[in-house]
This record gives sequence, C-alpha cells and structure tokens, in this order.
Amino acid sequence: MNMSTQTIAALSTPPGRGALAGIRVTGGNSHTLFSLVINEKEKFNKEACRKIGIYTIIGDDGNIIDEVTAIKYDAPRSFTGEHMVEIFCHGSPIITGRILDRLFNIGVHPAARGEFSRRALLNGKMDLLKAESIAGLIDSQTEKHLQSASMGYQGNQRSRIENYKRKIIGLLSDLESRIEFGEEDDVAQAQLNTKNDLEQMTAELSEELIRSERVKTFDEGIFVALAGPANAGKSSLFNEILGFDRSIIHDKPGTTRDIVSERISFESITIKLFDCAGIRETNDCIERKGIERSISALKDAHFVLWVTSADESMKEDEADQILEYKEKILLIINKIDIISPIRAAAGHPCSLYPHNTGTNDTHPHFEFKKAFCAKNDLRCVETSIREKINHKELFNAISSAIHGVTEEITFPEIILNDRHRRIITAVLNELRHSIAEFNREELSAHYLRNALNHLAEFSGHVTSDEVLDMIFEKFCIGK
Repeated sequence: MNMSTQTIAALSTPPGRGALAGIRVTGGNSHTLFSLVINEKEKFNKEACRKIGIYTIIGDDGNIIDEVTAIKYDAPRSFTGEHMVEIFCHGSPIITGRILDRLFNIGVHPAARGEFSRRALLNGKMDLLKAESIAGLIDSQTEKHLQSASMGYQGNQRSRIENYKRKIIGLLSDLESRIEFGEEDDVAQAQLNTKNDLEQMTAELSEELIRSERVKTFDEGIFVALAGPANAGKSSLFNEILGFDRSIIHDKPGTTRDIVSERISFESITIKLFDCAGIRETNDCIERKGIERSISALKDAHFVLWVTSADESMKEDEADQILEYKEKILLIINKIDIISPIRAAAGHPCSLYPHNTGTNDTHPHFEFKKAFCAKNDLRCVETSIREKINHKELFNAISSAIHGVTEEITFPEIILNDRHRRIITAVLNELRHSIAEFNREELSAHYLRNALNHLAEFSGHVTSDEVLDMIFEKFCIGK
C-alpha cells in the first residue's frame, strides 16, 4: 500500500505525564476509523468540520478509556491536506497508549518521523523550506535560533533565494548578450558590470556559508567550560549551577580527573556545561590525560568560567591560559571567606572588574589577582561558592556572560541546516567556475545554469525519496 493512502496516527505532544496530550490521525479513512472507537458515532459524523466536540473513547472490551475533545478536518483544509482528526485527552501515558493501541487495532498505522509534514509537502500544503523551518522551530535552542527558524517559516528565506535566482537569470541574460553582440562598444562596460555583480553575489553567499558554519557549533547548545587550577571550587560551582550534586567534591586536589558534563536549560538557553579536570603539574598519567582534555575544552568552549582560589598564588601558566582566552573568560575568585572572615561575615558586595572593590583586604594572592584582573581588563567576580557569598551577583555575572554569547551570534538568512549548507556550497563552486571562465562566455553561462539548478533544490524540486527520507527522519514522530 502506498504510504499516502494509509491512515496514520501518532502522539503529537511530548511523551510523559501532563494535563493534556494530543494525538493526530490523518488519511482518507481517519473520520471513519475514529468513529469506530467512540460512543457518539452519529454526533461525530454530523459534526461540522473545525468544531470541537466531546466524545467517549471505548476499548475493545466496551470499557471507557477516556473522555476526549476532538476536531475533524476535511481534505484539503487540514495540515496534511487529507482528512484529519485531532484528539485531546488526559495526559497520562497509559491513556495515550491505550487510545493509540485502540486505533492501531482497527487498522490505523503508526506514523513515521515527520510523516505528517511529509504528507503536507506531497499534498502541496507547504514547500520543503517551510517544512524544514517547522523542524527548526521545534529544535530551537536559543532566542536567535527561534527567530531564524521563524523567518524561514514566514517566507523570508524563500524571498532571499528567489532574489538570487533572479540575479543569476539576469547574469545569464547579460552573458547571452555578449555571445550575440560581442563586437559592440557598449558590451564592454556591460561585461565589466556583469563580472562585478557575479563576484558580489559570490562574496555574499560565501559570507552566508561562513555564518552558517559558526552557528552550527551552537546547534546543541552553548558550550560553557568550568576550568582553572585544581581544588579551586569548579565542581562546587558545577553542582551549584545544576542544582544537585553531580561532581564529587573533596579537599584533595585532582578529585575530578575527567570532564563531567550536563546539558541544561539556563534561563531558557540550552547550555552544555563541562566540569573540567583541575589544571596543574602532575605525575599521575590518568589525571594528566584529563588535564589534556581540559585544555582542549578551553579551545572549543563558547565561554569559560575560570575558577581560582583567593588564597592560592597564580602560577605563570595559569595567567598565560587566562590571557590566551581572556575574551571568553569570566574569572571567579573563590574562597574569599578563607582570606577574610570579616568580609565573609559582612557579605561584602561583589565587584566586576575593571571596577575597584574599594576594600582593605591585604591577602597577597587575593590582591595580586584583583590587580591582574584590573590590569588586563578581565571580567571578574569575588565569591565564596560554599558559603554563598555574593551568590546573586555571581549568577547575574554568569547570566550576563551567557546572554552575551547569544547576542554575538549572527544567523544566516538562507542556510538553516546541513542540506542547505550543501546546496550553497555547490552553488558557490559553480559561481567560482563561472568567474574563472568569464571570458569564455558559453562555458561561464554553463556554470551559471548549474548554479541556478542547485538553487532550485531549496524549494523542493526534488524527486529522490532518499533525499526526503534524510530530511524528515530528523522530525519528531507526530509532526
């Protein structure tokens, strides 16, 4: 049986316990099959489309499974372009499981990943760009991710692509004029203009590709590394941010020997938080391996929370590493309760360098680190993680740093995923060939036609099932 002729169903809300859950049913027999599992068959059959009704779903044994609300849609006025029913039941996994089992037992098929959106595409309800932007909306990890996917959903991406298509068609027209009227005087200036336009378009798309490669590193969240010397309090801060004890804490240096990580939502921003092994000289081969991984994590991190002890000296290699990554470091001077009990008791307000604290602390290591921050214009917080001194200020500084990372992201206007990236890479390859062969008009035009054909792949002029499978397998089941 062809997939599009089957009636399918799936949970369309996240699995788990909740107040409500949604189940989608689509296909030519969706109305008939749904009516078989409810008591109010006649009411449902007479109910107007797009109107909410209350129905009782019954099991094979005649017992009630749940009282639900449901909306029916007639083709083509539905998300998929087919007959559809959307069911809203109580959000128990047992209830949703029983409703789906009931539907499957009477001939409904389980939906594959992205099958609802795929049917919408095949039935002309959306093009491939809009389908992909739906996946982008669902997978958004930051506010800017959401804005980018939203622009694609609203058609901005399509407009940009169509604009580039028109430009290429115009350039092809100019090249054809050169072939036809190459000896005329005014063609020379037109030739120069055409080449300039071609080079400008190539530069714009190259920048688009560069932006997309940068943004790709944020797709799974912002990478935040907790680094610094051994026994400075990194694991304590890691557990404090998580809200539970994930890393082992001990007075003995070198307790963390490998990178410990968690993926969390921090003020609606997805971050990957890495607790790195303390960086120090050691003869322990296992700890040394962990330190090597920590140094590698510093390079890959979008932002670094560098934790150092107020009562410990700053070694030369620590200073060098801080300065190497100073643009993405928030320096956290921990354990101020040890070096100044009076300060700890008073809960002295935090300072973010390069501003001066105005305190009278005279501990030499602490004073050196304060001066080091001021001299090198480093963002810095004085705190005691264990005693929660300047706790609010510490977390405000972390929040500001993470939001600063997201604000620096410049999202591409065309490329939203790997498929788009491959298309633009192919387009750029053809455009560069066209520029290289610009004085051989027919060959240059050939490469421009190839570029135009690649751009057409954006909007869904694709017949390969393998390509569609690759796109929709990344969707949620039920979408």
